[in-house]
Amino acid sequence: MLPDPRWRYDEQRHSGVDFSSAGEVEAYDAYMRKMRDFAGEVAKIGDSLGLGPADTLLDLGCGTGETALGLAARCAAVHAVDVSGEMLTCAAAKARQRGIANIAFAQAGFLTCDYPAASFDAVLSQLALHHLPDFWKHIALTRVHRLLRPGGRLLLQDAVLPSDTGDFDRYFAGVVDAIAAAGGEKVARDTATTLRDEHPTLDWIMQGLLEKAGFALLRADRTPPFIVTYLCEKHAHPGA
Repeated sequence: MLPDPRWRYDEQRHSGVDFSSAGEVEAYDAYMRKMRDFAGEVAKIGDSLGLGPADTLLDLGCGTGETALGLAARCAAVHAVDVSGEMLTCAAAKARQRGIANIAFAQAGFLTCDYPAASFDAVLSQLALHHLPDFWKHIALTRVHRLLRPGGRLLLQDAVLPSDTGDFDRYFAGVVDAIAAAGGEKVARDTATTLRDEHPTLDWIMQGLLEKAGFALLRADRTPPFIVTYLCEKHAHPGA
């Protein structure tokens, strides 16, 4: 059952970069393919989630689909979900071009994807959850827990801020300057938008949200300056 739309957080609103714009999506896809080693990421993610040929994977916030498409080779099926129709159009075009048939696309988010309980062996989400405020992160993670089969794994990568940082103004300025030097001014502007207008949370809050939703934290790996990857396993029920 989906939440009542009168009070549900609107996942379609763009609090940061507007990925309903085809131009923004094209620029994002080109930058990601240039800067990231998707083959290496796919291998690492597949191993971390323990994906096998009989498994079904949900990719929440799939973006332009490079990771989901790569993981399709290791799974029986992949369901790739994103709130941006433009992102999905780009990802679906790649699937057709590459002849990948065991992937399905749906325009939805954490709060609106509608699958039966225990539908998935694994869930992946990269750099998407921070679009939600903390209360709605809790709702989202509880829903993810419901969608996983017992013992299923979640790999969550997101913008998570270190709580032991003293001067956040100096810290944020250093982050944006470093990203500008490495990736250019547009990426730096997008990073500043994420920090200012979106909802990255603190590390101790994120860990608490995962545990409260019913996940056992297996590993947390920090990638400077503020990306953390959590590998979790589903407990028998929330709060276990």
